[in-house]
Amino acid sequence: MSAEYAGKRQRVGQGDGLAAAAINHAKTSTTSSADLESMLKQALDRIDSLERQHEEMKTSMERETKALRDDIETLKSKNKALEWSLDRLARKAQEGWEYRVAIQPDEYWRNKGYDDQDIECLKEDFLGELKTAVSDLEHGVCDLIKVGYMGYVDHDEDLMPHWNSLFRSFDYINPHDAGVELDLRYIELNEQIMREICHHVRHKNIRMVSFSSNRFSNMRVAINELENALQSPRVNSFKWFGNPIESVEDMNLFTRAISRSNALDELRFAWNSNESARAFLSTADLSMYKVLNFNGNDLQTNGRTDIPDLIAANTPLEELDLYYNRLNDDDAVLMAQALGRNTHLRKLNIGRNNIQERGRRALYEAVNGTSTLNALSDSNHSCRLEGLTQGFDILAINLESGSNGLYRNRMFKIHKLMMERYCDGDGNVPHLNKEMRGEGAVLLAPYLMESVVRRHDVYAENHDESIECSLGLLYELLKDWKMSELFSFR
Repeated sequence: MSAEYAGKRQRVGQGDGLAAAAINHAKTSTTSSADLESMLKQALDRIDSLERQHEEMKTSMERETKALRDDIETLKSKNKALEWSLDRLARKAQEGWEYRVAIQPDEYWRNKGYDDQDIECLKEDFLGELKTAVSDLEHGVCDLIKVGYMGYVDHDEDLMPHWNSLFRSFDYINPHDAGVELDLRYIELNEQIMREICHHVRHKNIRMVSFSSNRFSNMRVAINELENALQSPRVNSFKWFGNPIESVEDMNLFTRAISRSNALDELRFAWNSNESARAFLSTADLSMYKVLNFNGNDLQTNGRTDIPDLIAANTPLEELDLYYNRLNDDDAVLMAQALGRNTHLRKLNIGRNNIQERGRRALYEAVNGTSTLNALSDSNHSCRLEGLTQGFDILAINLESGSNGLYRNRMFKIHKLMMERYCDGDGNVPHLNKEMRGEGAVLLAPYLMESVVRRHDVYAENHDESIECSLGLLYELLKDWKMSELFSFR
C-alpha cells in the first residue's frame, strides 16, 4: 500500500469519525432537550400539585378556624343561658313556689255538666300539664311548654285564670338559650287565647310552635294572629297537625302567613285532609325549607307535579316526609326522575302509599342504578329512601355521612357493584369492555385499580369489616383487563 493511499484512507477515516461525532452530538442535544422538556413539565406539574394542596390546606384551615370560632360563640351563649337559669332557680328556691290559682274540685265541674271522663281529661291533660309548664318556666328550667294530651278540652271561662297564669310565666322564658317549644293539642282556642298565645310567640324566645287537633272559635282570626306570631325571628319550626282549612280564602291567608316568615326552615303540615294538603302545595312557596312533613294527609296528586317539581328544583330541602298518603306509581316515577337533578335532599319517606313495583323500582334505581357503572355514577348519592318494601336492599345505600356523604356513598356503591360482579362469577371484564370503549380506555386502567384498593380500605374502615374478594377482583383486572395494551401503549 502506497503512502499516499494510506494517507487518504486515514483522512477518510478521520472524516467518518467527525461525521459520527456530529451525528451523536445532534442526538445527544435532541435527547437532552427532550429530557429537559420532560423535567420541566414534571416540575410544573409538581408546582401545580403543590399549589392545589396549599389551597386545599388553606381552605381546610379556614373552615376549621371558623368552626372553632362558632364553637366558642356557642359555648359563650350556653354559658350565659346557664347562668340565667341558675340565678332564676336559686331565687325561686329561696322564695318557695306554689301554684297560685285554685283548682276547683270535681263536684264543681260535675255541676257544670262535665262527666267523669271529661273531668279526668281536664285535670290531668290540661291543668296538670299547664301547672307543670308554669312551674318549669318560673324556675327557669323550661325547654318545652306542653298543654293538652289526648282528651279534648273545650273552652270554659273558668279556665281563663289558669291560661293567664301560663301567660304571666312566659316572662320567665330564658332569653339566652336556644328557645323553648310550645305544643298545644286537643284544646279549643277562642280568639282571646289565640291572640295572647301569638303575642308571646312573637316577642319571647320560642323556637317551635305546634298546634295539633285544636278547635278554633274563628279560624280566620286565628290565622291572622298566627301570621303575627310567625314573624318572630326566633321561630324556625312550625307544626300544624289535624287542623283542616276548608275555606279557599282561609287557605290563602294561611299560606301568606307561612310565607311571610323569614326564619322558618321546618314545616310540618300533617293529618289535614287531601283537599287542604293539595291546596297548600299548590299555593305555598316551599323553596326555603330544610324539613317538610306532609304525612297522613291522604294526599292524592291527580297528576299535579308540585312534589317532583320541588325535588327537581334542588332547593335547600333536606328531609321530605310523605308517609301515609295515596301517592301512586306515576308520582313515584316523577319523583325518581327529579332525584336525578337533586343533590341536597337527604331523606325521602314514601312509606304507606299506593306505590307498587313500578314506582318502587324507579325510586330504587334513581339512587342505585346498577345497569352500568356510568348509570350508577350518575345516580343520586345524597338521598336516603325510607318506606320501600321488602325486596329492595337499601340498608347500605346513601348513608348519612355528613358533608362528604355524596362522594362516599358513590364510592361505596361502585365498589359494591364491582364486588357483586366478581363474586357472582361473571366477573367485571365483560362489563368493563362494554362500558369503557375506545383507545382512551387503556388510560383508565391504573386509576381503576387504584380505586379498587382505595375503596376497599375506606369500606373496611367505615364498616369494621373487609371484603375478602377485593384481592381476587384486583387480580382479575391485572390478569385480563387492558394490561397488555397498557404496557404497549405509546
